[in-house]
Amino acid sequence: MPTILKTMSIRFYCRESKRRANGKSPVEMAINIDGNRLLTHLPRKEEPEVFDRLVKSRKTNPLKEYLTAVEARLREYETECIREGEPLTVESVKTFIENGYIRRSATVQSFIDDFLHSLQKKRDSGAMSAKRYRKYEIAINYFLKGTEVKPTDPVTMIRNQTILEYKHYLTGEDFEYGTIAGFLQCLKSLILFGLRNGILKENPFIGIKIGKKTKNVRFLSEGEVAKIKEKEMPNDRLEKVKDLFLFQCYTALSYCDMALLEPDDYHANDDGFLFIEKRRKKTGIPFLVVLLPEALEIAKKYEFQLPVISNQKYNAYLKEVATLCGIESKIHSHIGRHTAATFLLNKGVPMEIVAKVLGHSTTAQTRHYAKLLDDSVFREFKKLETSLSQSK
Repeated sequence: MPTILKTMSIRFYCRESKRRANGKSPVEMAINIDGNRLLTHLPRKEEPEVFDRLVKSRKTNPLKEYLTAVEARLREYETECIREGEPLTVESVKTFIENGYIRRSATVQSFIDDFLHSLQKKRDSGAMSAKRYRKYEIAINYFLKGTEVKPTDPVTMIRNQTILEYKHYLTGEDFEYGTIAGFLQCLKSLILFGLRNGILKENPFIGIKIGKKTKNVRFLSEGEVAKIKEKEMPNDRLEKVKDLFLFQCYTALSYCDMALLEPDDYHANDDGFLFIEKRRKKTGIPFLVVLLPEALEIAKKYEFQLPVISNQKYNAYLKEVATLCGIESKIHSHIGRHTAATFLLNKGVPMEIVAKVLGHSTTAQTRHYAKLLDDSVFREFKKLETSLSQSK
């Protein structure tokens, strides 16, 4: 026996009996599927008499366009059910509506707003951290900044070429690959949200792989650090920036942790070693840094109260320092931390100790700093040669 297709009728109401204090009533939608009825409110209110006048008008108006768009979206769902062989029921239509598929306009901005709203619910319930939520916001802001897609464009403007354009823009901004991959993953979550909710019909990520690559840790050589140390800065501003960066190179502190240091954070043990023991602002994990003579000299210079500037200005000024010192490598605040970690590992400090200095919970986080310099390789082979000679 052939399958009998169910039919769906759709009607809109704005009843006088539902009028609110502001004179407007909610616009309601009644859906009937083979005798089963669903009545739901739309996210719109009108004065009942205005509603009747606009609906009956022969001219096009915003209300008629809105109602036409709502019905068209439901008809698309009806067609999709028929095409996929899925049942068309009042319950399935209700779920379709409750999941936010009826929207005023399928623009890029409304799409983004719906996605972020869904993430806000997770953040408010504790299922997502505020920091993670912020990462999605940043990724989407870069997407709008780095592509030709505008917030007022229809979602159909987000195409495969748009994703490639975004990836190219991020690469041009000189982000670390891990950061680029993270932003792309955030954008992919947005796209998947659109596909699940029927906002997007095609997946623009098809054929684009985010991939995973080993983090490329950039650091300065001992010679480059020496260049900075020996270079006399032309003004007090750059002198402070130079000292802060060198302090990072000698302590492996992140900039935010260094900026939070107070005189009371410096301690001395029974052997006279001065050290810093705190918890990282980023993760809350404890770290322990013993001050090398160079770091101690800088701390004393500022009476253990290092100058503080914004991270943004700090990074901008570091570019000037690098230029003055003839260093071609791009320098930013985290390079100092990388340099210190790599230096310690190349000097034979066990990875477990370096992990403690960095405030890593496991040595697995520290391993990507284990980049052996050429002189370290030759030094170890020289030790091996000596050992073999002595054993003969």
